[in-house]
Amino acid sequence: MPHQDKKLKSTEKATDKNSHGISMRDYSDLKRLQSLLNVQSSNQQLPAIHFESGQTSVTRTRQNVKSNEQKPHGQLQESTEAVELENFSMTYKNERNFSKHPKHKLFQEIFTALVKNRLTCRDWVNQAPSIHFLRVLICLRLLIRDPCYQEMLHSLGGIENLAQYMETVANGYLDYGEEQHNVDKLVNMTYIFQKLAAVKNQREWVVASGAHKTLVNLLAARDSNVLLGALLALTSLAESPECREKISELTIVENLLVILHEYDLLSKRLTAELLRLLCAESQVKEQVKMYEGVPVLLSLLNSDHIKLLWSIVWILVQVCEDPETSVEIRIWGGIKQLLHILQGERNLVSDRSSVGSLSSANAAGRIQHLHLSDDLSPDEMQENTFSLQAACCAAITELVLNETNAYQVVQANGIYTIAKLVLPTKERNVEKAVLLQCYAFRALRFLFSMERNRCIFKRLFPTDLFEIFIDIGHYVRDISAYEELVSKLNLLKEDELKQIAESIESMNQSKAPTKYIGNYAILEHLGSGAFGSVYKVRKHNGQNLLAMKEVNLHNPAFGKDKKDRESSVKNIVSELTIIKEQLCHPNVVRYYRTFLENDRLYIVMELIEGVPLGEHFHSLKQKRQQFTEERIWHIFIQLCLALRYLHKEKRIVHRDLTPNNVMLGDKDKVTIS
Repeated sequence: MPHQDKKLKSTEKATDKNSHGISMRDYSDLKRLQSLLNVQSSNQQLPAIHFESGQTSVTRTRQNVKSNEQKPHGQLQESTEAVELENFSMTYKNERNFSKHPKHKLFQEIFTALVKNRLTCRDWVNQAPSIHFLRVLICLRLLIRDPCYQEMLHSLGGIENLAQYMETVANGYLDYGEEQHNVDKLVNMTYIFQKLAAVKNQREWVVASGAHKTLVNLLAARDSNVLLGALLALTSLAESPECREKISELTIVENLLVILHEYDLLSKRLTAELLRLLCAESQVKEQVKMYEGVPVLLSLLNSDHIKLLWSIVWILVQVCEDPETSVEIRIWGGIKQLLHILQGERNLVSDRSSVGSLSSANAAGRIQHLHLSDDLSPDEMQENTFSLQAACCAAITELVLNETNAYQVVQANGIYTIAKLVLPTKERNVEKAVLLQCYAFRALRFLFSMERNRCIFKRLFPTDLFEIFIDIGHYVRDISAYEELVSKLNLLKEDELKQIAESIESMNQSKAPTKYIGNYAILEHLGSGAFGSVYKVRKHNGQNLLAMKEVNLHNPAFGKDKKDRESSVKNIVSELTIIKEQLCHPNVVRYYRTFLENDRLYIVMELIEGVPLGEHFHSLKQKRQQFTEERIWHIFIQLCLALRYLHKEKRIVHRDLTPNNVMLGDKDKVTIS
């Protein structure tokens, strides 16, 4: 709580009025304040009024004023006005509907006088003691909670003057330190601008006054209440595209990333929400990239607060539209973090706070005592969780436009994780649940657009559902395009849904291996060719993942009879032994072992984390894109180096070099298999 506001609250006294009534004493106090405010500025320099420590009393202050009958008239009037302003702020601290109060005309006249004779009166502003002007701001802050007074402030020209004064105070505060009155003034002024910005058609008033520039500068504030006030006001402003554009023209992202990296949870939450809104502007996304914001953003995915996570994930959705940033997110482990959130195994927390409630608490000094981890009802938590999971699905959808990203999603058990989210739930939050299903289906449909994944989906859904799934088309972002699919799924009978659930469960790569070949656990079928199948395997009691090719020796290509087959196998094993011992090049796959079992030849080799070049060609065609010339040269040079190594140094001819045998990994690293 701002220091001065604390002391103002400490003088509160009980009154006998009800919530809509007013006592004669209160009425006379209002008339006295109105009379004092209608007096124009004096040329005298007016003295400051100092608060007494402990339980300061308005009555005692009045007595002190009356006892000093020798004071000049201007000083006495100033002292009296200061007391009446203090009295007003205590009496009406909980009043919000001044325009509907029985004495609404009197409140209107007081507000008009505060703006015309104090706030917009340059002579008075220049001469008034700091504490006195603070009291004026506190009274304005209380009155401005009534929407009618916000329009009055604009019509009286008060917004421009308030913005100018905030700029002056902010510059002094940022340059020379945290003088307490300046801190309290800034907290009250940022609150007023937040209230103005909370109404859509009033935001242009704030931007026209230039207040947004000062608010951005205050993101460097050291006082937490000033910082929160600036964040809350900017967040309200950023709800409008025109205001977002104006804010994004300023250098703001660097300060936001510092807050996200170093500050407390509440500051991080508000900053993440502001950055989420601003990322609709291309220059903000460029600044996130320029200031290396991806590691900072991904570090926050370890948080347990749903609202912070939700904002961060939607920032990632927007920044990963840039291909380089999409790759960076994968390199920093972002895909696995998003899938971990989708798995729903973390204990998350949330609360009911909003920008409006936080702004009021900050201005009234209650922000530090606010319970921001209140237990929500199960329905509320479920609704928040659905929203977060939908955001994660949206991020995965954008990331899998990169083929290597898509491959990592599949390898990290992503299809199973996302597919579980399409199953209907019996939760009460039907609207949120259906929306999550749509987002999950869209992520799956984007993954299906990769040709190598299509065989997985054929066994996932029944025929009629699969036809609707296919008919949506490749890379369709419009979320409404998936509503028919969700409706069809949700109308299925219980036994049909059970069958789909079993199909999804069969795809779980984390389940215990059901088959061993030699000393290797079979984890996943990667594909099939003319001579056999390829599996992802792990050596028994080992950690590293490997690829194992299974070759059926009864294939006619190996000979017509047993003798011919044995001769062919002997030659193949001999060649592979030579290759295993001799080949060592970054662009050529490594072979580790060959063995025979049950009339099948098994070749254990390096598992390449990548996608065949042929699939890249097909995927780009589907998206109506092309390889850039720079990318073509990068791939082509690596191919040449690999072939030169095989042909010239090792005297080995590949004999089957096709796009499907050229794998592209991270940063288009080429590996010939």
